[in-house]
Amino acid sequence: MRNSLAIVLTFIGTIAITPVAAILAAPVADGPVLIVLPPWADAEAVLAASGGRLIGPTRAPFAMLAAYPSPTAARSAPGHGAWAVFNGGAIALLCGASNA
Repeated sequence: MRNSLAIVLTFIGTIAITPVAAILAAPVADGPVLIVLPPWADAEAVLAASGGRLIGPTRAPFAMLAAYPSPTAARSAPGHGAWAVFNGGAIALLCGASNA
């Protein structure tokens, strides 16, 4: 019984994680990006220093959707305090950002 439950939970976890992994694995391209920041970082300062602007309806505690003039500019955000930068096109749709 326990083995069956473990197999089912593993299967469900794999199904849940696979789409998220696919979204996060996409390379940063033109369009919105997801910037992951430490909670103590000044998000506006990170965006200003790296040339981005906030988009989307709200900002999450550790992340935000941003627009950059180029993928190169977006990839510079970790040098200004961001933890990571991901392609945000699919995430923007999930979050309801229409001005991306």
